[in-house]
Amino acid sequence: MATQNQHDDKSKMFWRLAQDHYEKGTTPFLCMNLIMYTVGHLIEGLLAARGRHPGAPVRGVPHADRGALLRKHLVGEGLLTDADADRYGEMVVLRDTFIDGGTQDRPFIESYMALARPLIDRLQAVAARS
Repeated sequence: MATQNQHDDKSKMFWRLAQDHYEKGTTPFLCMNLIMYTVGHLIEGLLAARGRHPGAPVRGVPHADRGALLRKHLVGEGLLTDADADRYGEMVVLRDTFIDGGTQDRPFIESYMALARPLIDRLQAVAARS
């Protein structure tokens, strides 16, 4: 099982890359994935710190489990709010639109980044206190 530090290191790397790709205006799909990798590793790090990170495939906690575990443990313990969990859920739904043939463009990634930043800031603040 990965540790909180390993997840935190990955989240920092992915967030740097996401912001760099966003600023340069590179492929929106890549930027969106980097944002989700950031959020996913922040969530998994917080779960790992509480011994709640399940044994999972090498790539990490399956997305569906991550949302459920976020609500059960991180919201349940008062570390995050229902609104934070809802924001994560909205990000997942928007990401999944591309599986069904959605279009990634600059306006989409701008709205996605605006949706993600407050959650990332919140997750980073909680991680810093952990």
